Amino acid sequence: MKISCIAACLVLGSAGAQTQSLPPNYKTTFENSDIIVMRVHYGAHEFVPMHDHSAYPTVYVYLNNSGEVDLKHEGPNGFTAHRPPTHTGAFRISPGMAERHSVTNLGDVPSDFLRVELKSIPSDDLKEVFRGEAPALPATPGTRTEYHDAALKIERTQCPTTESCTISSAGPRSLLVSIGTAKASIAGSERTLTPGDTVWVPAYKDGSIRLSAGAQFLRVILQYP
Repeated sequence: MKISCIAACLVLGSAGAQTQSLPPNYKTTFENSDIIVMRVHYGAHEFVPMHDHSAYPTVYVYLNNSGEVDLKHEGPNGFTAHRPPTHTGAFRISPGMAERHSVTNLGDVPSDFLRVELKSIPSDDLKEVFRGEAPALPATPGTRTEYHDAALKIERTQCPTTESCTISSAGPRSLLVSIGTAKASIAGSERTLTPGDTVWVPAYKDGSIRLSAGAQFLRVILQYP
Protein backbone atom coordinates (compact mmCIF):
# COMPACT_ATOMS: atom_id res chain seq x y z
CA MET A 1 0.00 0.00 0.00
CA LYS A 2 1.47 3.32 -1.05
CA ILE A 3 1.78 6.57 0.87
CA SER A 4 -0.98 8.10 -1.28
CA CYS A 5 -3.50 5.97 0.61
CA ILE A 6 -2.57 7.42 3.98
CA ALA A 7 -4.55 10.63 3.55
CA ALA A 8 -7.72 8.60 3.03
CA CYS A 9 -7.00 5.93 5.60
CA LEU A 10 -5.62 7.81 8.59
CA VAL A 11 -8.32 8.95 10.99
CA LEU A 12 -8.01 12.03 13.19
CA GLY A 13 -9.64 11.55 16.58
CA SER A 14 -12.61 13.90 16.86
CA ALA A 15 -15.59 14.34 19.15
CA GLY A 16 -18.01 11.43 18.90
CA ALA A 17 -20.93 9.96 20.79
CA GLN A 18 -20.43 9.97 24.52
CA THR A 19 -20.48 6.56 26.17
CA GLN A 20 -24.01 6.22 27.52
CA SER A 21 -23.26 4.67 30.92
CA LEU A 22 -20.57 7.14 31.99
CA PRO A 23 -20.78 10.62 33.57
CA PRO A 24 -20.09 13.62 31.29
CA ASN A 25 -16.50 13.71 32.58
CA TYR A 26 -15.79 10.98 30.00
CA LYS A 27 -16.18 11.86 26.33
CA THR A 28 -15.52 9.31 23.60
CA THR A 29 -13.44 10.94 20.84
CA PHE A 30 -12.64 7.90 18.70
CA GLU A 31 -13.69 4.27 18.47
CA ASN A 32 -13.12 1.36 16.11
CA SER A 33 -12.90 -2.43 16.43
CA ASP A 34 -9.51 -2.15 18.20
CA ILE A 35 -9.78 0.74 20.67
CA ILE A 36 -11.96 3.29 22.43
CA VAL A 37 -10.38 6.69 23.13
CA MET A 38 -11.98 8.79 25.88
CA ARG A 39 -10.95 12.28 26.93
CA VAL A 40 -11.38 12.56 30.70
CA HIS A 41 -11.65 15.73 32.82
CA TYR A 42 -12.00 15.93 36.60
CA GLY A 43 -12.39 19.50 37.79
CA ALA A 44 -10.51 20.80 40.83
CA HIS A 45 -12.02 19.15 43.96
CA GLU A 46 -14.75 17.60 41.80
CA PHE A 47 -16.68 14.53 42.93
CA VAL A 48 -17.79 12.12 40.19
CA PRO A 49 -20.58 9.71 41.26
CA MET A 50 -20.32 5.92 41.12
CA HIS A 51 -19.99 4.53 37.58
CA ASP A 52 -18.76 1.45 35.69
CA HIS A 53 -15.76 0.88 33.42
CA SER A 54 -15.15 -1.96 30.98
CA ALA A 55 -12.76 -4.87 31.60
CA TYR A 56 -10.56 -3.93 28.63
CA PRO A 57 -6.83 -3.42 29.27
CA THR A 58 -6.30 0.35 29.28
CA VAL A 59 -3.58 2.89 28.57
CA TYR A 60 -3.89 6.22 30.42
CA VAL A 61 -2.05 9.18 28.87
CA TYR A 62 -1.76 12.19 31.20
CA LEU A 63 -2.13 15.64 29.64
CA ASN A 64 -1.35 17.94 32.57
CA ASN A 65 0.36 18.16 35.94
CA SER A 66 -2.35 17.40 38.48
CA GLY A 67 -2.80 16.35 42.10
CA GLU A 68 -4.00 13.23 43.90
CA VAL A 69 -7.27 11.54 42.99
CA ASP A 70 -9.23 9.06 45.15
CA LEU A 71 -11.12 6.23 43.45
CA LYS A 72 -13.59 4.60 45.84
CA HIS A 73 -14.58 1.10 44.67
CA GLU A 74 -17.97 -0.37 45.46
CA GLY A 75 -18.75 -3.86 46.73
CA PRO A 76 -18.21 -6.11 49.77
CA ASN A 77 -14.47 -5.89 49.23
CA GLY A 78 -14.58 -2.22 48.35
CA PHE A 79 -11.46 -0.13 48.76
CA THR A 80 -10.17 3.33 47.93
CA ALA A 81 -7.27 3.61 45.50
CA HIS A 82 -5.14 6.74 45.71
CA ARG A 83 -3.88 7.86 42.30
CA PRO A 84 -0.70 9.87 42.81
CA PRO A 85 -0.08 13.25 41.12
CA THR A 86 0.33 13.00 37.35
CA HIS A 87 2.77 14.71 34.99
CA THR A 88 2.30 15.86 31.41
CA GLY A 89 3.33 13.13 28.98
CA ALA A 90 3.44 10.29 31.51
CA PHE A 91 1.34 7.18 30.93
CA ARG A 92 0.09 4.11 32.78
CA ILE A 93 -0.90 0.68 31.48
CA SER A 94 -3.55 -1.19 33.45
CA PRO A 95 -4.48 -4.88 33.02
CA GLY A 96 -8.08 -5.66 32.15
CA MET A 97 -10.45 -5.42 35.13
CA ALA A 98 -14.08 -4.35 35.30
CA GLU A 99 -14.45 -1.48 37.79
CA ARG A 100 -17.23 0.36 39.57
CA HIS A 101 -16.07 3.40 41.49
CA SER A 102 -16.60 7.04 42.34
CA VAL A 103 -13.88 9.66 41.88
CA THR A 104 -12.78 12.58 44.04
CA ASN A 105 -10.17 14.98 42.71
CA LEU A 106 -8.27 16.10 45.80
CA GLY A 107 -6.18 18.64 43.90
CA ASP A 108 -6.49 22.37 43.38
CA VAL A 109 -6.18 21.94 39.59
CA PRO A 110 -8.11 19.82 37.07
CA SER A 111 -6.95 16.36 36.03
CA ASP A 112 -6.95 15.82 32.25
CA PHE A 113 -6.00 12.59 30.52
CA LEU A 114 -6.90 10.09 27.83
CA ARG A 115 -8.34 6.68 28.60
CA VAL A 116 -7.42 4.34 25.71
CA GLU A 117 -9.29 1.04 26.05
CA LEU A 118 -7.69 -1.84 24.12
CA LYS A 119 -10.62 -3.84 22.78
CA SER A 120 -8.59 -6.29 20.69
CA ILE A 121 -6.25 -7.38 23.50
CA PRO A 122 -7.67 -10.13 25.79
CA SER A 123 -8.46 -8.87 29.27
CA ASP A 124 -5.99 -11.30 30.89
CA ASP A 125 -3.11 -10.64 28.49
CA LEU A 126 -1.43 -7.77 30.36
CA LYS A 127 -0.53 -9.02 33.84
CA GLU A 128 0.85 -6.00 35.72
CA VAL A 129 0.46 -2.25 35.99
CA PHE A 130 3.22 -0.36 34.19
CA ARG A 131 3.98 3.33 34.69
CA GLY A 132 5.82 5.33 32.03
CA GLU A 133 7.40 8.49 33.39
CA ALA A 134 7.20 11.89 31.69
CA PRO A 135 10.47 12.75 29.94
CA ALA A 136 12.97 14.94 31.75
CA LEU A 137 13.17 18.48 30.39
CA PRO A 138 14.61 19.40 28.03
CA ALA A 139 13.49 16.17 26.34
CA THR A 140 16.06 14.36 24.21
CA PRO A 141 15.05 14.28 20.51
CA GLY A 142 14.43 10.92 18.88
CA THR A 143 12.12 7.92 19.08
CA ARG A 144 12.47 5.37 21.87
CA THR A 145 10.49 2.36 23.04
CA GLU A 146 9.09 2.83 26.57
CA TYR A 147 7.04 -0.38 26.83
CA HIS A 148 7.11 -3.60 24.83
CA ASP A 149 5.51 -7.02 25.11
CA ALA A 150 3.93 -9.51 22.72
CA ALA A 151 0.63 -7.62 22.52
CA LEU A 152 1.50 -3.95 22.97
CA LYS A 153 4.31 -1.52 22.29
CA ILE A 154 4.51 2.16 23.26
CA GLU A 155 6.99 4.54 21.66
CA ARG A 156 7.71 8.20 22.42
CA THR A 157 8.88 10.58 19.69
CA GLN A 158 10.35 14.00 20.50
CA CYS A 159 11.26 16.26 17.57
CA PRO A 160 14.15 18.74 17.96
CA THR A 161 13.02 22.23 18.94
CA THR A 162 14.69 23.69 15.86
CA GLU A 163 13.50 21.38 13.07
CA SER A 164 10.79 18.96 12.07
CA CYS A 165 11.21 15.18 12.19
CA THR A 166 9.71 12.17 10.47
CA ILE A 167 8.24 8.96 11.84
CA SER A 168 7.35 5.88 9.84
CA SER A 169 3.73 4.91 9.43
CA ALA A 170 4.79 1.38 8.47
CA GLY A 171 4.06 -1.55 10.73
CA PRO A 172 1.08 -2.74 12.81
CA ARG A 173 -1.97 -0.58 13.41
CA SER A 174 -1.39 2.11 16.00
CA LEU A 175 -2.66 5.26 17.68
CA LEU A 176 -0.66 8.51 17.74
CA VAL A 177 -1.32 10.76 20.74
CA SER A 178 -0.18 14.40 20.66
CA ILE A 179 1.24 15.50 24.01
CA GLY A 180 1.50 19.18 23.07
CA THR A 181 0.35 21.39 20.20
CA ALA A 182 1.97 20.27 16.96
CA LYS A 183 1.49 19.97 13.22
CA ALA A 184 1.46 16.63 11.42
CA SER A 185 1.89 16.39 7.66
CA ILE A 186 0.25 13.28 6.23
CA ALA A 187 0.51 12.65 2.48
CA GLY A 188 0.89 16.39 1.91
CA SER A 189 -2.08 17.36 4.09
CA GLU A 190 -1.12 19.28 7.24
CA ARG A 191 -3.15 19.07 10.44
CA THR A 192 -2.76 21.02 13.67
CA LEU A 193 -3.11 18.80 16.73
CA THR A 194 -3.67 20.01 20.29
CA PRO A 195 -2.84 18.09 23.50
CA GLY A 196 -4.77 14.83 23.58
CA ASP A 197 -5.67 14.80 19.88
CA THR A 198 -5.16 11.39 18.29
CA VAL A 199 -4.52 9.95 14.84
CA TRP A 200 -5.34 6.33 14.02
CA VAL A 201 -2.76 4.68 11.73
CA PRO A 202 -3.89 1.46 9.98
CA ALA A 203 -1.31 -1.23 9.21
CA TYR A 204 1.01 -0.21 6.34
CA LYS A 205 4.04 -1.59 4.58
CA ASP A 206 5.55 1.86 4.00
CA GLY A 207 4.92 5.58 4.45
CA SER A 208 5.86 8.39 6.82
CA ILE A 209 4.41 11.26 8.84
CA ARG A 210 6.27 14.56 9.26
CA LEU A 211 5.94 16.30 12.63
CA SER A 212 6.67 19.95 13.38
CA ALA A 213 9.66 21.17 15.42
CA GLY A 214 9.25 20.48 19.14
CA ALA A 215 6.41 17.98 18.65
CA GLN A 216 6.04 15.18 21.20
CA PHE A 217 3.93 12.09 20.52
CA LEU A 218 3.21 8.77 22.16
CA ARG A 219 2.47 5.92 19.77
CA VAL A 220 0.36 3.02 21.05
CA ILE A 221 1.13 0.07 18.76
CA LEU A 222 -1.16 -2.98 18.76
CA GLN A 223 0.82 -6.13 18.06
CA TYR A 224 -1.99 -8.57 18.83
CA PRO A 225 -3.67 -10.18 15.74
